[in-house]
Amino acid sequence: MVQIAFLRWLLGLNRSDESVEMPMDVAPPPPPSPEPAPVTRVACPSCGVALDPPPEHTRLCPRCRHRIVVRHSEGRPIYLTEAAVEVFESERQREIDEQTWTRERRRWLHLAQRAGAPADRRRRIATAPLTAAAVESSRTLYLVAAERAVRAARRDKRWDEVAQIRRRQAAALFMEAGGNPPPADEIVALHREGVAATLRALAAVSRDAELVGASCCRACRADDERIFRIADELRTPRLPHASCPRGLCTCDWWPVVRNPATKRRRRRASTPPPAAAAADPDAAPPPADPVTSVADAAADPYHDAEGRVTRERSEA
Repeated sequence: MVQIAFLRWLLGLNRSDESVEMPMDVAPPPPPSPEPAPVTRVACPSCGVALDPPPEHTRLCPRCRHRIVVRHSEGRPIYLTEAAVEVFESERQREIDEQTWTRERRRWLHLAQRAGAPADRRRRIATAPLTAAAVESSRTLYLVAAERAVRAARRDKRWDEVAQIRRRQAAALFMEAGGNPPPADEIVALHREGVAATLRALAAVSRDAELVGASCCRACRADDERIFRIADELRTPRLPHASCPRGLCTCDWWPVVRNPATKRRRRRASTPPPAAAAADPDAAPPPADPVTSVADAAADPYHDAEGRVTRERSEA
């Protein structure tokens, strides 16, 4: 059928009919390549015998009777001998320690940068080998820089800066300790020093302060929008609340701006009547003629330009 149609097309017998198309055989699409089957064959790490089915937990090999230890890493099982377990666990612990040390060193160096630590010392610690000693060095660098910054800010009475540094320091040490309440006494002391610095900054504009309580516990909600005397809070601080489940609550102080007292206007004493003035010779003389301005005096025919009574009015 294909050959006859091809000969007719070569001889031009069907060229007049443009709608006729040459028949073609369309090959079917190739079948998709099968996906490789997952490797399910597991061998004993001691003798190499196939284990079918693979063990899901630690057990003895059915052939050599050695223990096959099963561990998991990234969701897949790993089959080890008893001698290789110690090496595997130490290597995995080293990876966990390196991740922890990297995170902790980066956090302490970031806090040291915000506290104003020298850049060369931060760079030296950041490029040192990653060990527990390097993490401790970054922590010490931050604490020394924070103390130095607090002393300078307290000397210049920059209380807002003191409050920010102390609260950040207390939060960092509380997180390092695990973040489980109640916090240690030295951490509470740092947080209270930051709160006291906030109150000292507000004392420049107000004698009272409003407590803006958080919604984390009943104690924080109970003190919300309450107004306290700043001097009393400096003597007996209430923040952080002892029963707060967060350990270091996020309550803060805001200034209280009261409306200025309006001054009452006094009433002017009324003019005594003529009878009372005659009875009291020591009384003040009656007020002058109400014409006081020069313009009104010029318009009044009985007054001159200075407001004096003219002669015509006196004669009249």
